[in-house]
Amino acid sequence: MRQAVRTDDTLRALRGLLVFVVGVSSLGCAQSPTGPKGDPWRFLPGTVLPVSNPAFRGGRQCWVYLPPGYAQSDRRYPVLYLSDGEIAFDATYGMHVNRTCEDLIRRGEMAPIIVVAIESAGQRTYDYTPWQAYYWQPNGGGDLYLKAIRDTLKPEIDRRFRTRPEPENTAIAGSSLGGLIAVYAAYAYDSTFGRVAGFSPTYGYASGAIRPFMTNHGRPAFVVRFYQDTGWPDDNSLGGIEDELLSQGFVLGLDLMSVTAEGGEHSATSWEHRFPNALRFLFPP
Repeated sequence: MRQAVRTDDTLRALRGLLVFVVGVSSLGCAQSPTGPKGDPWRFLPGTVLPVSNPAFRGGRQCWVYLPPGYAQSDRRYPVLYLSDGEIAFDATYGMHVNRTCEDLIRRGEMAPIIVVAIESAGQRTYDYTPWQAYYWQPNGGGDLYLKAIRDTLKPEIDRRFRTRPEPENTAIAGSSLGGLIAVYAAYAYDSTFGRVAGFSPTYGYASGAIRPFMTNHGRPAFVVRFYQDTGWPDDNSLGGIEDELLSQGFVLGLDLMSVTAEGGEHSATSWEHRFPNALRFLFPP
């Protein structure tokens, strides 16, 4: 009889614990979705907000990721500006950068950051190319794109959100042509962007003009972290850019990370796979 009583007590305790867990889980599920097409399954997730400014590229759509705990603190955060913003988060074929940030932040593997994802709006070849070339028309509008970020979008983000606006706390990243314009920005606009990531950057654009540009410019004064990667054998070549960076005084493992991923492809899936290491390197805890 005593054993039966103990068993009944144990079952009641387990039922109570189960009700508590379900209740807490339902609170987590009541949070807003964490991406443009996200789902609300995480407990106390970060938040993605749609943002647009008529003065920025005619009201170009952006999405701003705020890390877990943003609303509960007065902390200020580094900011990552990310091109091809329509695939940055939870959209179809997206890279789920918001999920990656949350996982790494919760495990203490990166510092909490704000991510500003900028829609390409069908203007990739114009916005992400620094020079004109005979292919991929229209092209050559990269400076206008970067100046619009620097002079219009960034001040708006700094005004609306608790950012750390200094160049050493402002990063820019992109993939393919977006990687090319990010690397260009690190040199041409280093007083704005002090951290850079190029995923499979199209260094061959305009007959490889990026390398002589980097050589002539010299090491950017404010760049503190430089990340680049590519897949192999079917992806863009890094084209000697690693040697150029080393010749300018960047040090592998210190302020430079250069990755060639065997089997990596020129695709959002491969970039998503490599994104965590880039974030760990760009924003160490």
